This record gives sequence, structure tokens and C-alpha cells, in this order.
Amino acid sequence: MSSFSLRFLALVAGLCFSLSVSLQAQSGKALKIADLEVQVAGTKQPATQLQYAFQAGDVLVLDLDNKAKVNYKVTVQEFYSSSPLYSVEETKKLSKLRLTVPQKSVYTITLQSLSPTSTKSHFTLTRIPASASSQNFNTHVAWRTVQDTTWTTATEKVLVKNELQPETILDKTFRLASVTNITSNNRTTERFKLPANTKHWVYWVGVGQESVQALQESGKLLAKGATALLTGSNPLVAFGLGLLPQLPQVKSSGYISYYLLNKTNANLFREDEDGWKPYGVAKGQDVLSDYGKIMANQTPKTDDGYLHLGFLNPSTITGLDLTLKVVAFVDNPVYQTRTVRKPSKITTRKEPILPAE
Repeated sequence: MSSFSLRFLALVAGLCFSLSVSLQAQSGKALKIADLEVQVAGTKQPATQLQYAFQAGDVLVLDLDNKAKVNYKVTVQEFYSSSPLYSVEETKKLSKLRLTVPQKSVYTITLQSLSPTSTKSHFTLTRIPASASSQNFNTHVAWRTVQDTTWTTATEKVLVKNELQPETILDKTFRLASVTNITSNNRTTERFKLPANTKHWVYWVGVGQESVQALQESGKLLAKGATALLTGSNPLVAFGLGLLPQLPQVKSSGYISYYLLNKTNANLFREDEDGWKPYGVAKGQDVLSDYGKIMANQTPKTDDGYLHLGFLNPSTITGLDLTLKVVAFVDNPVYQTRTVRKPSKITTRKEPILPAE
């Protein structure tokens, strides 16, 4: 061989060596990340899947030694992609199949035996990092559970607030005879029932026109406008709503007593028979006018749902005109029609958590 040929061969060898050193500097060291005995699912089973994370530019080297010598279907696909990076419908083995990873992601290697039953194969996977800087990239895949919600809109009534609605139960004037009156009784009772959802109730009792006039005068203390509309300029309603702190009490001659009773005790009281017992939440002894506010949880429960107010005129000679007013305050819910957003379907799925650089 001539000296020229020897020099030429030496030059080529030097260039190859330099190129090899340069390529090794640009890429990382080859790493075997899987060396597995895999039971590959048959056609009657869900396909066998192996999942790994790779960095963009990584080169994968796949080997599959099919010991049963049956055909396999093999697919390599990026997790979020609908197009496979590699796919073969029938093969008995893979020998140093090299694939370049286009982007950082999780990749699924799907193995399916074309025989009805599963078969055993030896699978190896080598990663050649795109650069030395990504040598220590973690190929292990962690997973998190994600909920996907499908929303819909609907129109519905929404509770906005609760308002107290006054409802007049009793508003009447009647005569209460004296003790010595032989044609009329000096005792009487008035029956009433509170409506459902009553939060509280108020009452006012007054003797004679003077008491009624004093109550009416207190209504003039109510402010005009919204307050007057809310109460109807009714002082008892204003008291029940907390807009008047108190109601007038007239001091004059002609006193009565009153008691809150159930049906049985009301009958005994009216016939002036012994043994009647009143409730303690509403009663008055020798009053010309009186009032009170009773909460629903303080109100006695009776068998028939009715309460009775019994009145007694102790005067031996003077009959009295008596006015009784009872107002209940009912919890009235106020609704508003709104368009609301509601979940119609919630599905749960798992997605990979990509490792850091």
C-alpha cells in the first residue's frame, strides 16, 4: 500500500474518532430503564400497557423477545396524542427498534398478543438522552385523579329572605256584664288558633273607649312612608314588628282580669266552677288595658290546636265594654327566580404528572 493511502486512512480514522467524541458530548449515556419478563395479554384480555416519561429528543431502543413465537400488535403513542409514534399490526419480535421522542411527555407502549391467551415475552427498553444535561431525567410516571364537570343552566326559585307577615286573628269589642247582672255573665272566653309557621303573636285588651283612643293615638307616632305601609298604621302590628317599644296603658276605673286557657279550663272558667288553671304566659289581674308578645316556643300546645282568652269583670254593678285584638306574625319565605349553574355530569379520570426538567 502506498504512503498516500496510509495517510488517507489515518485521516479518515481521525475524523471518525472526532465525530464519535462529538456525538457522545452532545448526547447522554445510554440507560436501560426496563428489563422485564412481560405477560402480554391475548385477544380476549385488555392490552398490556407500559408507560414512561421521556424528554424531547430522547432516543428509545426497544427489544421484544417473543418466546411463544406468536404475532404481536405493538403501538408506541404519546399520552395526549391520537396518532401513534410507531405502530405495527403483526410482528413476532422487536430488535433494536429506535424511536426519537418528539416532545417531552408520557408515552404508552401497548402490547397485544394476537393469540386468544396471554404469552410471555422478554422486554427491554433503553433510553439515550438527548443531551448530557437530561441524563438524570426521571422516567417514572406519577398519576393524579382529575374530575371533569359538565355544567348546565336551569331556572329555579331561590330563597332570598324570610319576612314576617302580620295576620289579624281577633279584632272585636264585646260587653262584659257585672256580677249582679242576672241576664248576662260577667265571665266570657274568646277562642283562637294561630296559623302555621307563626314566629310570635301579640295581643292587646282594653276597657272602654278611652283605652281604644289611647291605642289609636299611639299609631300617630309611626313615621310616614315605608313604616306606615309596612304596619298599615296599626300600632299593635308596629309593636309586634319591634317598631314601637311599648303601647299605652290607661289608668281609670273599671278593671278586668284575663287568663290564657285551654278548652277544658275555659269551660270551667266560664261556668265559674272550681279547678280551672290558666297558663302563665299571658294573664292580667285588675287591668284597664294590657298587652303582650308571646314567642311560638313559649306558646302552650293544646289537643285541638285552639287557645282561649278568658275575661272576668269583678264589678258588682258596672258592665264594661271590652276590646280584644290578637295579631300573629307568620314566617313568610320570599323567593326569587334565578338562572343557576349546576353540574350535570362529573367524570373521574387519571392523568400523568410530568417530572421536572
